Amino acid sequence: MKKLLYSALFLVPALAQAQTENFVVKGTVGAKAAVTKAYLVYPVNKVWTTDSAVVKNGRFEFKGTLPEPGRASLTLSHNGTPKKKSKDGTRQFFYLEKGTITITTPDSAAKATVRGTPLNDENARLTAALKPLSDRYDAFIKEYRAQPEATRKDPAYIKQLDAKLDPIDAEQNKIRTAYVKAHPDAQFSLFVLQDLGGSVPEVGSYTALYQGLNAGVRNTPRGQRIDEQIKRLQKVAVGAVAPDFTQNTPDNVPVKLSSLRGKYVLIDFWASWCGPCRQENPNVVKAYNAFKDKGFTVLGVSLDKEGAREAWLRAIEKDGLTWTHVSDLKYWNNAVAQEYGVQSIPQNFLLDPQGKIVAANLRGDELQSTLGKLLNKAN
Repeated sequence: MKKLLYSALFLVPALAQAQTENFVVKGTVGAKAAVTKAYLVYPVNKVWTTDSAVVKNGRFEFKGTLPEPGRASLTLSHNGTPKKKSKDGTRQFFYLEKGTITITTPDSAAKATVRGTPLNDENARLTAALKPLSDRYDAFIKEYRAQPEATRKDPAYIKQLDAKLDPIDAEQNKIRTAYVKAHPDAQFSLFVLQDLGGSVPEVGSYTALYQGLNAGVRNTPRGQRIDEQIKRLQKVAVGAVAPDFTQNTPDNVPVKLSSLRGKYVLIDFWASWCGPCRQENPNVVKAYNAFKDKGFTVLGVSLDKEGAREAWLRAIEKDGLTWTHVSDLKYWNNAVAQEYGVQSIPQNFLLDPQGKIVAANLRGDELQSTLGKLLNKAN
């Protein structure tokens, strides 16, 4: 639930140029389903590609080439509905890889069965093992979405829902962890490992599972990217000295992280376009106002885009973010975000007066309570 409410997540895999994966997707839908068009969406070199196919006599087909196996999603259009207005998409990603992939469904992408290649067959087995837990999770999410908007935004309600969802997450992760350990020679284990890690992996357990994989799997392009990700994560793990950096304020004044030594510093990654960030900003403001005179400050790092300087400034003013802000306005290619391994926002790192990372991803009241313990101890 925390991921659902608090993360703007953009995990777009960087597909390295490797061997060519020529794929074929053959789909079949029920004769009475009134499906008129199919859309296949998948990333190529960090860019999302959308392909479309007309559905004739309940059949459709896609052909394409990828640098390496990757995830994809399917959307079906009924009675000529445009893709943007269709609410019928695959609930689970499937996989594009070398070979012929078959998709069958009685009437919708949400009910699709995918078979025919090793990754999809393995995914089907794992999905079946997770299904009882997924069904429970989905029921709680359905209940959440049925609530009035005021209830959905109520912190007490969200806390109650988290208490129901967290144990389900934990059980699902046990199953995924067991899968990775039991299949060290399967490329599918790399995808499962990334799911386990999420946008902010716990570096110790993530590294241990990765190192348990066979060398051949670790040496694939995806495996090598995970290795690089782990190295970045280790540099910004709790206990490490935060990597120094310099970026400019909106007025083009360079600010160096190490110039803030002597105070507890929250490096806060956010953006004006990020809804979850804007929802979290009042909590950061509350903590800043409570502790700014006790040896604490915030350094905001924005992942806004080039040309969005005015939107960035408006968000700072509207949300009352009266601390120092920096950015290179390069969106997800922000140099600091890349160095810190940021894959979703909001994300933050709390540094002690010597620049050592003492906590990360503090949300809501947890930020204020952690600061209270640290600063009361320091003072």
